[in-house]
Amino acid sequence: METQLDPTKDDLPLMANTSYMLAKHYILDLDVDFKSKVIEGIIVLFFETGSRYRKTRCTGKEGRQSQFDETCKMTASEPCHIPVTNVSACSSKMEYIDFAVCGKGEEDTSDKNGKHNEEQASGISSSKACCDRESHGNKDFLLVLDCCDLCVLKVEEVDVAAVSGIEKFTRSAKLTDASKELENLRNQIVHELVTLPADRWKEQLYYFTRCSQAPGCGELLFSTGSWSLEIRKSGIQTPTDFPHAIRIWYKTKPEGRSVMWTTDQSGRPCVYTIGSPINNRALFPCQEPPIALSTWQASVRTAAGFVVLMSGENSAEPVQLREGDIYFL
Repeated sequence: METQLDPTKDDLPLMANTSYMLAKHYILDLDVDFKSKVIEGIIVLFFETGSRYRKTRCTGKEGRQSQFDETCKMTASEPCHIPVTNVSACSSKMEYIDFAVCGKGEEDTSDKNGKHNEEQASGISSSKACCDRESHGNKDFLLVLDCCDLCVLKVEEVDVAAVSGIEKFTRSAKLTDASKELENLRNQIVHELVTLPADRWKEQLYYFTRCSQAPGCGELLFSTGSWSLEIRKSGIQTPTDFPHAIRIWYKTKPEGRSVMWTTDQSGRPCVYTIGSPINNRALFPCQEPPIALSTWQASVRTAAGFVVLMSGENSAEPVQLREGDIYFL
């Protein structure tokens, strides 16, 4: 029910031009460890900025106060280097990401019903204040992602301009040594990439992959709370100037509700994600509302003896990469 406001008061709703960032593509590269019941790896997010009018009350107070948990320590445990099964998949459609890892020869038939969690709205727009931050220009822009039961280890900007052949997306821009121009160039590349027409999806997928493997060009400041990951870059006050491609190192926690560690009907260990019914926020940092639908790619590795199953358009095909190890691509 919408509350009726007294027109004589100062807290009338205003139509503010609110800038926001939407994740248009995700690339995940994950290792599954059944001993620790942890999924660990990286995710690269590609953003597009925009603006919309929204109602807001300007009371001079913050509309929301985040309660931060202690940030995960930056010293991560040694990553698992035993995986010998790798499955990659991608989707050119906008949908949830689901995958399962189960004992070889048995499909996971566990009940995938779950309760949709609506305790936290996604931070599509980054403003913490009730008034539009971009209008004030006196605070750093804050990117808020849905995140629960994840340990975030590191966040960095991705240097997409370092990718060979990427200059086709720079139009008439010229690469210089000026840091501001470099930042603008990187964001322009991502903008051109995420807005490619649908008939160029193969080219788009190719450059998404190449960009996700590009080197980092500076760590970003971040804090984790019970339901969110908040990221900022010092001195950046608008979403237009905020890095449009970021890489996040993280790992899940065994208690995360987007991941179910269980056994199949034969008693073999298996794990599956239940992002569709309860959201993906305990599987990877993301944006969950319907307006934030995106395309995605994922590679998942685990120990020999397990089979990785994923939704997506590509079929898994075994590829011998080195003696004794078989990867599925």
